Amino acid sequence: MEYDFKSLFDYDFELLCCDLLSALLKKRIENFRRGKDLGIDLRYAGTSQGRIVVQCKHFANTPFSGLYRAVVKEYSKIKKLNPERYLLITSYPLTPGEKERLFDVLKPYCKSIDDILGGNEVNSLLREHPEVERVHYKLWLTSTAVLEKILHSEVYQQSEILQEEIKDKLKLYVQSQTAYGKARKVLDNYNCCIISGIPGIGKTTLAEILLIYYLDQDYQIVKIQSDIKEALKAYTPGVKQVFLYDDFLGDTALEIKANKNEGKELISFMKHISRQKGKKFILTTREYILNQACQSDEELARQDFKYDKCVISLEDYTKADRARILYNHLCFYNISNACIEDLLVNKRIMNIINHPNYSPRLIESVMNLYHSGGGGKFYEFFMNTLSHPDKLWEKSFCRQISPAARDLLLLVCSFSSPVSVARLKECYEPYHRHKTILENRSLSSIDFKDALRETEGTFIIIDRSHISYHNPSVRDFIQGYLLENDVEYRMLCEGAQDFDLSIQLAGFNEDLCIAQRNSLIDAVKRTYNSGVQYECGGFQVMGNRAVKLARINKNLKFPEFHKMVKEFIDKIPDLLEEEQKNMTNENCCLKVAPHELREILEGLKAAGYGESLVRMKYDKVFEYLQAWFFWSIIYSIEDFMLFRDLLSECPLEIDALNFPDVYLALEDFRDNIAEEHIQNIDYESDCDEYLESIEALQSLFKIDLSGARMAAEERFFELHDFEDEEDDYEFREEKNNQLFNDGVILDMFQSLLERGESFV
Repeated sequence: MEYDFKSLFDYDFELLCCDLLSALLKKRIENFRRGKDLGIDLRYAGTSQGRIVVQCKHFANTPFSGLYRAVVKEYSKIKKLNPERYLLITSYPLTPGEKERLFDVLKPYCKSIDDILGGNEVNSLLREHPEVERVHYKLWLTSTAVLEKILHSEVYQQSEILQEEIKDKLKLYVQSQTAYGKARKVLDNYNCCIISGIPGIGKTTLAEILLIYYLDQDYQIVKIQSDIKEALKAYTPGVKQVFLYDDFLGDTALEIKANKNEGKELISFMKHISRQKGKKFILTTREYILNQACQSDEELARQDFKYDKCVISLEDYTKADRARILYNHLCFYNISNACIEDLLVNKRIMNIINHPNYSPRLIESVMNLYHSGGGGKFYEFFMNTLSHPDKLWEKSFCRQISPAARDLLLLVCSFSSPVSVARLKECYEPYHRHKTILENRSLSSIDFKDALRETEGTFIIIDRSHISYHNPSVRDFIQGYLLENDVEYRMLCEGAQDFDLSIQLAGFNEDLCIAQRNSLIDAVKRTYNSGVQYECGGFQVMGNRAVKLARINKNLKFPEFHKMVKEFIDKIPDLLEEEQKNMTNENCCLKVAPHELREILEGLKAAGYGESLVRMKYDKVFEYLQAWFFWSIIYSIEDFMLFRDLLSECPLEIDALNFPDVYLALEDFRDNIAEEHIQNIDYESDCDEYLESIEALQSLFKIDLSGARMAAEERFFELHDFEDEEDDYEFREEKNNQLFNDGVILDMFQSLLERGESFV
């Protein structure tokens, strides 16, 4: 692979040269600090005798004339050093004629023209020493070949913003062997890796870098946006795939995604992936949310996450990593020399690097806000931000944007995932109108449009007509702001016009919900029945709403919510009777299917309403099921499994005399449908569950299902026939971290003052 080195910063290139020379000369090359009188641009290293001096010039984006002038300028310093041998390495692709001109300047310290290495020679050395290329994975992650794959990847091809975002992340990324190496090892061993850690530590960035690695290995990328069903739908046997489920447990503790069978399906998918060749599964979450999920979700709690959890903590960032992250950001954002000098006064930049609140997200946020015109001295601004990270967005939010823009940012916090522009506008207008009346503000028909324009790029991003916060620190600030200003939460509740928004607010923060209890209850009551049309799937809509409300109320324990859920349970028989009255073969598909009813009942039971379900009148439920199986021509094994669940609550004799249409449907399923369903199973665990269901149905209905059982067993052994994937990755600690003392760190930042023409 040929590299142009344009995406590397100066220090990245120097570390690469150091490793290449060590391999070439078969001698240990060490980094030395420059002397006070040797010029801050000079980088030199030596053998144990100190006789060889090496200078690295990163001029990939500069014409030869700039490189030539820099070498001429350095000659007096080289002469003062008087090395036995002098080597010049540059990222610029030198022609033979250009090497001759440089050699004429550097004689007699360069012994031959071979002591001058251009970009072409550096590429040749990389081909001769692939182990160096593997260690410097930022090099190939940012190569033209990999960027071309990003450009043509289905995931990134859909969005220019995503393409630019990942390119920027690759440039800023620091080769922290600890976190990256740990994640790679876990994925090598188990194919699944849960990356958890405190907010802002770099979980998503690490996940994205891993995605690009696997993209370069010809894996197809699948990003999961809302629930695990997206992964199940996208799964393709025989195709190399890497799945990313970012924030898979949600952004807040009350948002844990345990809906329906999410936990069960997630664990099933992880177990399956762990045994497959050519499949990887990467998940990210905040550490405390993972801990709470393990306590609250039965399926998650039963798992031992130690074997597949890659926890990123601040300790995983060495002092060298922190310094280079800061260095890369200063380069990328082209921070002025005046700001760099301000950081270097009395070596106080080390206070930033060693700060207990240091995190990559805070570093990026400082660069974004200061680069956008933050006031005050740079070091003072930096330290204030690190010492009080909650104040990072406060000035911009409270003083520099319009009330209409603040309304928009507060409303976005109600949505746990990117929201469409149309959906946000639909929710924004009544909420914004309500606030303008309460606060006696003027109202304009273009407030929404102006608010988007005002906040885009700083607070929010708009991608493929969907809106989300620019980065998680904005959400963290808005959530903190709402906690301190619960009247704003009250107005969000008062402005909510649909149930989905109301239930999001109910799951936002328990303290806020209690503080503004009446407003929240009013919002949920007002929207609970809104938009429900029973002739078009209304029962399922109301059932799902009751389940969501029941789950939320496990924490809140509001009697009003309990009453609403209880009332729905009491109405189930009558609602099903109404559904049954006008059922035909044409509209049967619009009615609630048995497996959908099963999910609703399971959800209510899991939320603590088992006793209420036991007291329910089941005769009308069985009548509905008999009618549904009479009219329906499409059914699954889960539809029949509802009978097993119901009979555990309501003992009843099941036979062909009482349920003739159910028996006919089950025989049709056995003879004409089951085999096709079984062939579409992709996971051994699903085969196990299918076999259990077959045994249960055969016992319950006293009907021969041996053919379906044999087909499921054959499918199980087909899926079990897999090979462990081999990976040629070889983890190696980067020796440069061991030599990265405070002097070298200060030296690195001093070099930024001499970027000039060589700055990339």
